[in-house]
Amino acid sequence: MVTGSLDAGGAERVLAEMANYWNSKGWRITLATWTGPSNVDFYDLDPGVQRVWLDVEASSTSLVAKLRAYARRILKLREMLENARPDAVLSFIDTSNVMTLLACMGLGLRVIVSERSNGDATARIAWMWRVSRIATYWRAAAVVAQTPDAARRIAKRCGVKAIAIPNPLRALPDTDGPRESMVLAVGRLSHEKGFDLLIRAFSGIGAEFSRWRLVIIGTGPAHSSLLRLSEQLQLGDRIEFRPPVKNIESWMSRAGLVVQPSRFEGFPNVIMEAMGMGAAVISADCRSGPAEIINDGVNGRLVPVEDVAALTKVISELLRQPEERVRLGREAKKVRQAFRQDLVMQKWESCVAPASTLARSAAPTD
Repeated sequence: MVTGSLDAGGAERVLAEMANYWNSKGWRITLATWTGPSNVDFYDLDPGVQRVWLDVEASSTSLVAKLRAYARRILKLREMLENARPDAVLSFIDTSNVMTLLACMGLGLRVIVSERSNGDATARIAWMWRVSRIATYWRAAAVVAQTPDAARRIAKRCGVKAIAIPNPLRALPDTDGPRESMVLAVGRLSHEKGFDLLIRAFSGIGAEFSRWRLVIIGTGPAHSSLLRLSEQLQLGDRIEFRPPVKNIESWMSRAGLVVQPSRFEGFPNVIMEAMGMGAAVISADCRSGPAEIINDGVNGRLVPVEDVAALTKVISELLRQPEERVRLGREAKKVRQAFRQDLVMQKWESCVAPASTLARSAAPTD
């Protein structure tokens, strides 16, 4: 299993949980990242999962130095794969996918690559990687997206067949404690997550909700600008920024409302986990991802992307209707069955390992 890092991100969480799940089944799992050991892992791996770092430091920031570093990383992965001869190689995220496919050329290995965002995001990556995806994805045994819509876009852009497998939902604790007057948002503090839109919406919900506070959990490049915006809007102690936490479900179990205001999304873990914890959830309808989980008005609410007025309106409506928040949360918990980890992992297993490999791995050994 190969990816960029095990930082506090959605793709990283899914890969770590998949590694631990397969390890618990007795599979021999190696998880490699392009970062080095100085980049501390946010997510925990079970002791049976072998952890490998593929980091090669570039001597400068020049393009030539970066290309040389990429080449050394690819060769490092190739050497590891030549020695290990795994049954399958699974890579997450576009740039990692390209380098993994290049490392596997001529080795006769089964390689599966997965993109973890929708077409709106992949259209923004550097031209070099866009071209490289077209040049390499046809070599993969399978290309996996998170939603049917994202799969169609990958197929169109890269000229390959892509399949959709949603994120698995890990087992969550059952809690039915009281919920606080807290609007919760979780994710990387970056432009695409749209926290600036949420802050503007929260500032406009009116004095009648003065006891409610907004808590944003995450870190990222937009932290300073979001702080300035909250100061400009004079939100004071009504808004709180917190660093990433591992027990995010404890926050979701206490939140009166969880909001995901993203400009674009893949298949957001935050929405699925918050719903699994019985929270009332509002999400921007990013065309791909949130609408695969939320049926508007049934188990959550969807609002148009980048529409601050609509977001303000729906937040205000739900804050006025505690019974509706409870009803939405009750319906939302049904995602626990719809995206149950073992059911989704069956789809991954049929994709990653042919039936003959699964039978061989399950056979008793002396």
